[in-house]
Amino acid sequence: MAEASQQDDLAEILAEASQQQQQDPTNIVARLKRAYVNEKNAPELLPFEHDLLEQVMAKVEDQELVVQQSREAAAAAGGGGGGGGGGGMDDLMAHIYQAELNRVRFLIRAYYRTRLFKIEKYAVHVVKPETNEFAKLSPQEQKYATDYVNMLEEHFGSVLGQMPEKYSSMLQQIEEDDAEMDMVPEPNLDKHVFCRVREDRRDVMFDPNDPDNTMDLDQGDIIMVRYRFIKGLLEDGALDLI
Repeated sequence: MAEASQQDDLAEILAEASQQQQQDPTNIVARLKRAYVNEKNAPELLPFEHDLLEQVMAKVEDQELVVQQSREAAAAAGGGGGGGGGGGMDDLMAHIYQAELNRVRFLIRAYYRTRLFKIEKYAVHVVKPETNEFAKLSPQEQKYATDYVNMLEEHFGSVLGQMPEKYSSMLQQIEEDDAEMDMVPEPNLDKHVFCRVREDRRDVMFDPNDPDNTMDLDQGDIIMVRYRFIKGLLEDGALDLI
């Protein structure tokens, strides 16, 4: 009977935790997942989620303490042995908390890996003074991007330095006063993306070249559109990329 009671208690705890995570829009794990999916599907770098990552790391530290306390309680009660003691429940809860920790750590690593991939791919574009891309990075990412570009310049300099002067730039195909940096990769903002609408919006104008062509967006709608046209809505939190 004691074992059945513990199973019922565990099922209730798991159901309540799952329901809270699904219903609470402020849940930091859900917000972290949204940030990761948006970052993964956006063609450009999105602003670094400073406040969210600070909250997540604080939550991870708290969760690590809970896991440690649960394991200590399980060990003190006999490590979850038979007899229906409380040690078994403590040991099981420690495993549940640890699984949640692993999930959060995976999301954190995936978020950072996605951003680092974009930083390396568009490194020169990111550090160009005339863009605002550099301001989207965390201080650590800014240092990484700067060091990465310096490394590229040093690496290619040994080869490009042997070329004629007008062909020696890694930014332009031919060095001319009126030439643009046509060898610098930039994000394709005209890439089509899938979006899920999070809040109702009326008379949304997607294409500024066609102001009469508007569309009403209802919560839950899924649309495919050029990223450039929904960039502002994404920044406002009115929709998510999927």
